[in-house]
Amino acid sequence: MLFTTFTFFIFLPIVLGLYWLFRKNLVLQNLIILISSYVFYCWWNYWFGVLLLFSSSFCFLITRLIGKTNHEKKRYYLLLFGLAVHIGILCYFKYFVFFVQSILTLLSFSHINIAFNPPNIVLPLAISFFTFHLIGYMVDVYQKKYSYSDKYFEFITHVAFFPQLVAGPIERASHLLPQFLKERTVSAPLFRDGLRQMLWGFFKKIVVADTIALPVNYIFLNYENLDAVTIATGALLFSIQIYCDFSGYSDIAIGCAKLMGFELFKNFNYPFFAQSATEFWRRWHISFTTWMNDYIFTPLAFSKRDWGVWGLMFATLISFILSGLWHGANWTFVLWGLLYGIAFAYEINTKKIRKRWAKTYHPDYYAAFSRLATFSFWVFTSMLFRSESLTHFWGLLNGLADFSNLKIPDIEPTIFLWPLLLITVEWYQRNKEYGLAIQDLPYYIRWTAYAAIIVAIFSSDNLNNQSQFIYFQF
Repeated sequence: MLFTTFTFFIFLPIVLGLYWLFRKNLVLQNLIILISSYVFYCWWNYWFGVLLLFSSSFCFLITRLIGKTNHEKKRYYLLLFGLAVHIGILCYFKYFVFFVQSILTLLSFSHINIAFNPPNIVLPLAISFFTFHLIGYMVDVYQKKYSYSDKYFEFITHVAFFPQLVAGPIERASHLLPQFLKERTVSAPLFRDGLRQMLWGFFKKIVVADTIALPVNYIFLNYENLDAVTIATGALLFSIQIYCDFSGYSDIAIGCAKLMGFELFKNFNYPFFAQSATEFWRRWHISFTTWMNDYIFTPLAFSKRDWGVWGLMFATLISFILSGLWHGANWTFVLWGLLYGIAFAYEINTKKIRKRWAKTYHPDYYAAFSRLATFSFWVFTSMLFRSESLTHFWGLLNGLADFSNLKIPDIEPTIFLWPLLLITVEWYQRNKEYGLAIQDLPYYIRWTAYAAIIVAIFSSDNLNNQSQFIYFQF
């Protein structure tokens, strides 16, 4: 079920009505969440629900075994077994065909040709998100950072919690699970805040992202017949599209959770205003970045601490290559991750000199240049992110390098108005939780803004067009 369909607009009020009808019965409230979450997830394919239930149940059982034994070696092997099962499931569904095809391609260079008909493996929605959630929980229990849960019903419910299930934020059990074990209340200001954040998320997805998607799809499909300016415009628009698409989902998820008295991690913090790649990733997909930092980068960096700065760069490169693979089974994502790993390595080595530059030049000018450089790098890497293959990306680069036929892009000018409006609003609201956090403004300004956004949403041709969120494929 998609957030942006009339089905969801019917589904959510029914769930909220039943949920708050039994506000004094925690067990029934959790049962309503569990049933509605599996209905929401199985709307695409009921087999997805079977896999989710298996993964959640297996994780619950293995962590109980880890938590109940004091034998260190046994705990370690149980953790390895648990990781192997979850990572094995993820690799089968997401990477099996990619790995096999990559190996066969390498063999073909040695004139060893093997016929391979890839199986039709349907990638379950959200498998990367809930797998990372469960792996983080297992590691936390093993490291005794969080006690294992002995409440099976609440555990599988918190894993399946429908607002954040399909595309995050990637929650930690230590943050989300306790909220299922205590009575939840929601005040009128919190409820209104949740609605406001959902409205902002719908605006970003339906009005901005889905409108931009039309010229972006055309440009990336027909790049061979287009000039450099048009290709560059397509890359710029896609970099904004993916932000509005993904952060829009996060805003809807976080706002929806607030309506039920839950708090989810903040997932975006105005990344387009970052002044470095490092800062960008502190602001973009924050729940994923912190997960990678806690479970991949920090252990790697600690194990290579004797290498000094080289150990940090090694851990950075490996972390970002894995981040790229997490996003998809394609060499474009591997290269995308590698580029950001190199950018981080550069920033590690130039930290002192960049501080001197900031002092030497006017701070405002330096900040503006840094933001422009960071955003430009994001646009370039977004082009790689959007490419279907390395060959596709190379073709786009060749198109960008061809200055023989430059012209103004044949794109409806009004398409640029929504991104400009969004960026302007978020610049002025950059110290607030989200762009539409305007509860302190006079009521006539607030309600004018709400009405304008609602009209824009419901007058959009993109409403109920079944356009999936980009991150559903990850």
